[in-house]
Amino acid sequence: MKKLLLLVLILSGLLFIFAGCGEDVTPEKVDKEATQQEESQTKTETYEIGDSIKAGNLIFTVNSTRIDEGGDFIKPKDGYIYYIIDVTVENTGDKSESVSSLMMFKLFDSDGYNYNITIGPETKGSVDGEISSGRKLRGELAFEIPQDAEGLELEIDPSIFGSGQIIVKLDE
Repeated sequence: MKKLLLLVLILSGLLFIFAGCGEDVTPEKVDKEATQQEESQTKTETYEIGDSIKAGNLIFTVNSTRIDEGGDFIKPKDGYIYYIIDVTVENTGDKSESVSSLMMFKLFDSDGYNYNITIGPETKGSVDGEISSGRKLRGELAFEIPQDAEGLELEIDPSIFGSGQIIVKLDE
Protein backbone atom coordinates (compact mmCIF):
# COMPACT_ATOMS: atom_id res chain seq x y z
CA MET A 1 0.00 0.00 0.00
CA LYS A 2 2.86 2.35 0.87
CA LYS A 3 4.49 1.61 -2.51
CA LEU A 4 1.27 2.49 -4.33
CA LEU A 5 0.92 5.76 -2.39
CA LEU A 6 4.57 6.63 -3.12
CA LEU A 7 4.06 5.88 -6.84
CA VAL A 8 0.97 8.10 -6.96
CA LEU A 9 2.86 10.95 -5.25
CA ILE A 10 5.80 10.65 -7.65
CA LEU A 11 3.53 10.61 -10.70
CA SER A 12 1.57 13.60 -9.37
CA GLY A 13 4.81 15.51 -8.85
CA LEU A 14 6.01 14.72 -12.37
CA LEU A 15 2.70 15.84 -13.87
CA PHE A 16 2.94 19.10 -11.92
CA ILE A 17 6.50 19.71 -13.14
CA PHE A 18 5.71 18.91 -16.79
CA ALA A 19 2.52 20.98 -16.73
CA GLY A 20 4.65 24.04 -16.00
CA CYS A 21 6.96 23.33 -18.95
CA GLY A 22 4.43 24.38 -21.58
CA GLU A 23 4.92 27.39 -23.82
CA ASP A 24 3.42 30.68 -22.64
CA VAL A 25 0.89 32.02 -25.12
CA THR A 26 0.08 35.70 -25.24
CA PRO A 27 -3.03 36.61 -27.24
CA GLU A 28 -2.60 39.44 -29.72
CA LYS A 29 -4.75 41.16 -32.31
CA VAL A 30 -3.96 40.10 -35.87
CA ASP A 31 -3.65 42.46 -38.83
CA LYS A 32 -5.68 40.51 -41.41
CA GLU A 33 -4.17 42.34 -44.39
CA ALA A 34 -0.59 41.56 -43.30
CA THR A 35 -1.54 37.96 -42.52
CA GLN A 36 -3.07 37.51 -45.99
CA GLN A 37 0.10 38.87 -47.61
CA GLU A 38 2.22 36.41 -45.59
CA GLU A 39 -0.10 33.53 -46.53
CA SER A 40 0.09 34.38 -50.24
CA GLN A 41 3.89 34.25 -50.06
CA THR A 42 3.97 30.87 -48.28
CA LYS A 43 0.84 29.41 -49.88
CA THR A 44 0.64 25.66 -50.34
CA GLU A 45 0.80 24.61 -53.96
CA THR A 46 -2.59 23.69 -55.35
CA TYR A 47 -3.33 21.39 -58.26
CA GLU A 48 -6.07 21.26 -60.88
CA ILE A 49 -8.55 18.62 -62.02
CA GLY A 50 -6.66 16.17 -64.24
CA ASP A 51 -3.27 16.68 -62.56
CA SER A 52 -1.57 13.52 -61.28
CA ILE A 53 0.11 14.18 -57.93
CA LYS A 54 2.62 11.74 -56.45
CA ALA A 55 2.93 11.41 -52.68
CA GLY A 56 5.12 8.57 -51.48
CA ASN A 57 4.15 5.48 -53.47
CA LEU A 58 0.68 6.78 -54.35
CA ILE A 59 -0.41 8.90 -57.30
CA PHE A 60 -3.71 10.78 -56.86
CA THR A 61 -5.74 12.12 -59.79
CA VAL A 62 -9.04 13.98 -59.62
CA ASN A 63 -10.67 13.00 -62.92
CA SER A 64 -13.88 15.05 -62.82
CA THR A 65 -16.72 16.40 -60.69
CA ARG A 66 -20.49 16.35 -61.04
CA ILE A 67 -23.59 17.44 -59.16
CA ASP A 68 -26.35 15.07 -58.07
CA GLU A 69 -29.65 16.32 -56.66
CA GLY A 70 -30.68 12.92 -55.34
CA GLY A 71 -33.39 10.48 -56.33
CA ASP A 72 -36.90 9.68 -55.20
CA PHE A 73 -35.89 8.28 -51.82
CA ILE A 74 -32.47 9.72 -51.01
CA LYS A 75 -32.17 13.49 -51.34
CA PRO A 76 -29.90 16.10 -49.79
CA LYS A 77 -31.49 18.46 -47.26
CA ASP A 78 -33.13 21.65 -48.56
CA GLY A 79 -30.65 24.10 -50.07
CA TYR A 80 -27.99 21.41 -50.45
CA ILE A 81 -26.68 19.23 -53.30
CA TYR A 82 -24.54 16.14 -53.58
CA TYR A 83 -21.12 17.04 -55.01
CA ILE A 84 -19.49 13.97 -56.54
CA ILE A 85 -15.74 13.76 -57.20
CA ASP A 86 -14.24 11.03 -59.43
CA VAL A 87 -10.78 10.05 -58.10
CA THR A 88 -8.07 7.56 -59.13
CA VAL A 89 -5.36 6.34 -56.75
CA GLU A 90 -2.43 4.40 -58.22
CA ASN A 91 0.18 2.42 -56.23
CA THR A 92 3.68 2.71 -57.75
CA GLY A 93 5.39 1.01 -54.79
CA ASP A 94 6.44 -2.61 -54.41
CA LYS A 95 3.93 -3.50 -51.66
CA SER A 96 0.22 -2.99 -51.00
CA GLU A 97 -1.04 0.37 -49.75
CA SER A 98 -4.24 1.13 -47.80
CA VAL A 99 -6.68 3.82 -48.92
CA SER A 100 -9.59 5.16 -46.87
CA SER A 101 -12.03 7.68 -48.35
CA LEU A 102 -13.22 8.72 -44.89
CA MET A 103 -9.74 9.34 -43.51
CA MET A 104 -7.94 10.70 -46.57
CA PHE A 105 -10.39 13.07 -48.32
CA LYS A 106 -12.12 16.31 -47.20
CA LEU A 107 -13.86 19.01 -49.19
CA PHE A 108 -13.39 22.70 -48.28
CA ASP A 109 -15.09 25.85 -49.53
CA SER A 110 -13.72 29.39 -49.73
CA ASP A 111 -15.31 30.27 -46.37
CA GLY A 112 -13.23 27.57 -44.65
CA TYR A 113 -16.09 25.14 -44.05
CA ASN A 114 -15.13 21.51 -44.52
CA TYR A 115 -17.36 18.67 -45.58
CA ASN A 116 -16.86 14.97 -44.95
CA ILE A 117 -17.77 12.07 -47.18
CA THR A 118 -21.50 11.32 -47.17
CA ILE A 119 -23.46 8.22 -48.01
CA GLY A 120 -26.58 8.61 -50.06
CA PRO A 121 -26.28 9.29 -53.76
CA GLU A 122 -25.42 6.55 -56.19
CA THR A 123 -21.72 6.54 -57.01
CA LYS A 124 -19.48 4.45 -59.23
CA GLY A 125 -16.77 2.46 -57.49
CA SER A 126 -15.23 3.00 -54.08
CA VAL A 127 -11.95 4.58 -53.04
CA ASP A 128 -11.44 2.25 -50.09
CA GLY A 129 -9.28 -0.80 -49.45
CA GLU A 130 -5.90 -2.24 -50.37
CA ILE A 131 -4.19 -1.37 -53.63
CA SER A 132 -1.64 -3.97 -54.73
CA SER A 133 1.67 -2.91 -56.23
CA GLY A 134 1.26 -1.50 -59.74
CA ARG A 135 -2.55 -1.38 -59.50
CA LYS A 136 -5.13 1.45 -59.59
CA LEU A 137 -8.29 2.08 -57.61
CA ARG A 138 -10.93 4.41 -59.04
CA GLY A 139 -14.17 5.56 -57.48
CA GLU A 140 -16.40 8.48 -56.65
CA LEU A 141 -16.55 10.47 -53.42
CA ALA A 142 -19.86 12.09 -52.44
CA PHE A 143 -20.22 15.21 -50.30
CA GLU A 144 -23.41 17.00 -49.23
CA ILE A 145 -22.75 20.73 -49.57
CA PRO A 146 -24.75 23.98 -49.77
CA GLN A 147 -25.92 24.81 -53.32
CA ASP A 148 -24.12 28.14 -53.21
CA ALA A 149 -20.75 26.83 -51.92
CA GLU A 150 -17.85 28.35 -53.86
CA GLY A 151 -14.08 27.99 -54.01
CA LEU A 152 -14.24 24.21 -53.59
CA GLU A 153 -10.98 22.37 -52.94
CA LEU A 154 -10.38 18.70 -52.24
CA GLU A 155 -7.84 18.10 -49.49
CA ILE A 156 -6.08 14.74 -49.72
CA ASP A 157 -4.03 13.31 -46.86
CA PRO A 158 -1.78 10.79 -48.66
CA SER A 159 -1.16 8.81 -45.48
CA ILE A 160 -3.94 7.57 -43.25
CA PHE A 161 -1.73 8.73 -40.37
CA GLY A 162 -1.24 12.19 -41.95
CA SER A 163 2.03 13.28 -43.54
CA GLY A 164 1.39 16.34 -45.66
CA GLN A 165 -1.54 17.37 -47.79
CA ILE A 166 -2.48 17.70 -51.43
CA ILE A 167 -4.93 20.46 -52.38
CA VAL A 168 -6.88 20.13 -55.65
CA LYS A 169 -8.82 23.19 -56.85
CA LEU A 170 -12.22 22.03 -58.14
CA ASP A 171 -13.93 25.22 -59.34
CA GLU A 172 -13.39 26.24 -62.95
